[in-house]
Formats: sequence, C-alpha cells, structure tokens
Amino acid sequence: MKKPPEWSISIGFNIFITTLGIVFVALLLTGLVFLLFFSATLNGLVERNAREINKQIVMNFESYINSVIETANYIEFASYNRDLTTEAAALSELLRQNVNLKRDVLAIFLFDSTGNKVLGSGLDVARRDSVASQAWFRTTVATDGVFHFNDWQASSLVDSREDLVIPVSKSFEFLNGGRLERGVLLIELNNAGLTDLARKTNLGRDGFLLIVDEAGSLLYSSEASPDRRTAPALAVVADLFMGGQRHDLAGTEMFVNVNTLGQTRWRIVTISNADESAGLARRLIVLLLFILAVITLLAALFSGLISMRLSKPISQLKSSMLEIETGKFIAPIEVRGQREIVSLAHSFNSMIGKLQDLMARLVDEQQEKRKTELRALQNQINPHFLYNTLDSIVWLAEQQRNKDVIATVVALARFFRISISKGQNFISLAEEMEHVRHYLTIQSIRYVNKFTYGFDVPDELLAGKVMKLVLQPLVENAIYHGVGGEGGHIAIAARQRDGFLVLSVTNTGYGISDEKIALLCKAMRGTAEKSSVGLRNVYQRLKLYYGESADILVESRPDESTTISLLVPLAGPEERS
Repeated sequence: MKKPPEWSISIGFNIFITTLGIVFVALLLTGLVFLLFFSATLNGLVERNAREINKQIVMNFESYINSVIETANYIEFASYNRDLTTEAAALSELLRQNVNLKRDVLAIFLFDSTGNKVLGSGLDVARRDSVASQAWFRTTVATDGVFHFNDWQASSLVDSREDLVIPVSKSFEFLNGGRLERGVLLIELNNAGLTDLARKTNLGRDGFLLIVDEAGSLLYSSEASPDRRTAPALAVVADLFMGGQRHDLAGTEMFVNVNTLGQTRWRIVTISNADESAGLARRLIVLLLFILAVITLLAALFSGLISMRLSKPISQLKSSMLEIETGKFIAPIEVRGQREIVSLAHSFNSMIGKLQDLMARLVDEQQEKRKTELRALQNQINPHFLYNTLDSIVWLAEQQRNKDVIATVVALARFFRISISKGQNFISLAEEMEHVRHYLTIQSIRYVNKFTYGFDVPDELLAGKVMKLVLQPLVENAIYHGVGGEGGHIAIAARQRDGFLVLSVTNTGYGISDEKIALLCKAMRGTAEKSSVGLRNVYQRLKLYYGESADILVESRPDESTTISLLVPLAGPEERS
C-alpha cells in the first residue's frame, strides 16, 4: 500500500482554516435543523415508544396465555385414544403432573357433558359438584376448539381461597367405554403469573398499568395509590379498545395507550408521564446546545494539529482493517499521535479481541448445542420398548402369571428411574449395571428361552462414575441382532486396562464378518449412508464428553460370538451441565 506523504505546517494550516469554516457552518446549520426537528418530533417518538412498550407487554401476556393453551392442548394430545374406563389412573396422573409442573396451575378437571366431574387434580377435588348450571360451562360445551377465559373476579369452583382464580375452559372429547364423548376441560390458574408480568413493567416515574376485562371491570392496577388516578383512567378507556390518547389525570398530563389481548379480550392499559418527556426534551435541547458549543470550540483549537497528524495513523488503521477483512488476524497495533486516533486504535484492538472471543464462544456454543442434542437423544424413552413391555404385562396378567407381572413392572420402574437419574449425565458403574440388569429382566420375560445373561464386574470398579445409558443400546443390539434362535448367552463385563475402563457386551451367535464390521464402524462414526442410531449416539457422546481417546471396538468370531467394547478413560472429565 502506498504511504501518503507527510503534510507540512502550511498545508495543515490552510486545511485547518478551510475545514474549520466548513465544519462550523455545517455544525451550526445541523444544530438548528436538529433543534427544530427534535422539538417537533419528540412527542411523537415518546408516543411511539409508549405504544411499543404496550405491544411488548401485550406480547408477554399473550405468551403467558399461549402457555396455558399449550398445556390444555398437550393434555388433549397426551390423552388421545386413552379410554377413561380402562386408563383412568393414567389420565389422572397426567392431570396431576401438569398441576405439579406449573406453579400457577391450581387445579385441572374434566367434566362430562352433563357437568359431572369424571377426573380431577388439584385443590378441593373431593368437593367438586356439577357445574352444568353455570353459563361458562354451557358456552364451552357448545363451542368446539375455543378457549374461554372466564371472569377473573367470579367465584371459583374451588372453595374459599385467598387467591383470585382465573378459570380457563375448553370443549374436550374423550373415550369412555369405547364411546367418544364430549366434555369440558377446566384449568384453574391463580393470578401469580399475570401479576408478576405486570409488576415487572417499567413505565417511568408516575407511570402505571391497568388490566381491564371485556366488560370494563378492573382486574389489576399497578398504581401505588389506586384511588387517585385509577378511576379517572378507567373512565378514559371505557370506550377505547385500541390506540392512545393524551389526558390530564390528577393534574398531570399522561399518555394512555390501550391494546386488547386476542384470546381473552382483556385490555392492557399503559399510562406514562407525558410531562416527564416534555421536561426531558427541554433538558436535551440545553445539553445539545452545550455540546455543539464545546464541539465548535474544540474544533477551533485542535483541528490544525489533527489535520497534521491524521493521515498516517488512519492509513495504518486502514491497512490493519483490510487485513482483518481478508480473514487474517494480526497482533494488536500501536499508534502514536492524535489522542482520538490512539483511542480509535485501542477500540480497534478491543474489537479484534472481542471478535476472537466471540469466535471461541461460538465454537463452545456449537459444542454445547451438540451436547444438548445428544442429551435429548440420551433421555428419550423408546416408545416401542415401552409399548411392547406394557403389552407383555397385559399378556402375562391374562395368563395369570402374577409373579412375572410383578417382576416386569418393578424392573420397568427401576429401569426408568435410573434412565432419568435426576438429570445427571454421569452415574456410578453399579447403577449402570443395575439399569442393564432391569432391561435384561424385562426382555428375558418377554423372550422366554431366547437367551441367558451374566455379569462379570469386579467390586472395586462399581463405585466409579461413567456416562449413563451407554450399555443398554449395546445389549439391545445383542438381543435383536446378535443371538439367534434359542439358547443364546449375553455376557456383560468390566475391566481396568492401560488407564481405561473397558466395558464389554459379548453375545453368542453367528458373528459378524470383517466387511460388516467395517460398515458398522462407518455407520457408528456417521460416515455411512445408513447409521445405527444406538451405536452412533453412544459413540458421539463418548467422544464429546471423554475426548478422542474414548472409543468403541467391535470384535467377532464367525459362528461363535461378537463383542462390543467401550474404552472410557479412567481420568474422565467432570460432568458439565
């Protein structure tokens, strides 16, 4: 890059006189135009800002209401094809789980078309009576697919309670003895969620928020002294369902803005101080005049020196920026000269450092994203295994094999308890072996005489930590693809070797050829068109949490056995959430 010539003092002085005059005139004209424009448009900006704040508040409330709707839709989806006659306990558990998961859900009930409660979970379930005579119930039964947010102030079906209750109802179809019946799903909420959203709203000094129902009744006011301005504000918004107006409330000019929630028809009213914005405008105008005067003075004092020393550091900065533009990161640059240019160079160096940090953070975020995806796969419950197990339990019960029913149910419960393991990614080797043992118990009852199994794990290894759910996919492959016919055997073993914990699953059977082993390894690493989901998931989780030293080995003896071994470094990483 060609270096610009150094400027002499005379050239700098001429540039100083010329540029100073241009800058002074430009600043003066710009300041005058800006003052006029600022004065004329500030009120409009304040009003638009108030509308945007109101829209954001409405979006927050609608998001909360949509979460309630999603809960009802989830219950409807999860109960699809479940018969009340045969699966009442499961349906009750579904309602109970949703009540426990959300702190603002007080109770969930299912009524038939006559108003009689058929299911319920929450407070005062035993004291539920028929609701057929209530208007909200008749309206809900008559409308399909519509959510009804009933009067917040209306007395709830729940007996005396300090909280105000928001009943949400929806028509609901369910199976009862093989017949499809229509009823009503009722979700009762306390007002904690809505009031929390309202309390977090910041409308500035003297600003406050109101929630008004469709009939114009006040549901909530965030004003510290509701008697002073709440009543006049309600009178202002009595016939206002959308938009904003300026009004005098208790001697203060306020901007009132209204938006209506689509699902509930409640109106969200925000009242902000317009006098405060006018005072702010006056202070900003004074500050602007002061800034313009200071800039003009500084330009007169220092533009000569700046013009003399500006070209070289700017050229150096430009050269560095061009290198960054091509993707080449350079060492921090050092610039001497004008203070502003030095500051700009420091900012440039800071930008480069932040950019490098951002790139490193992006790599970490991608890795965490990958971990999240693998955790999702890890924590999935195989629906086919669950359905098949439940079918087996039903068959065993029909055959009066009660002991096998008990053994299967106990093994299934413990299997899922370890699968969840309180959200932890690492469990003890003893728990991992117990998890596999419960899985084999269920499968051996299901596939009678197909295989036997055994464990060979030294006691001193049982306390060590391993990544959970790494053996069950291997055992599953051994059952479905390894042992053939009847009389096969599956052996699970653990050994310590050369700084690794070696976990192996061996099954008798036909074995695997070298060509198929190579294809299996490609599928496991994700380089083949078809991949084994179980093996690939285990392999990727091993690499992600233990690094490149972790591995999976496949060995086979034709017509004898196949062994799949996991190599886990003993100096494993700490679990990271």
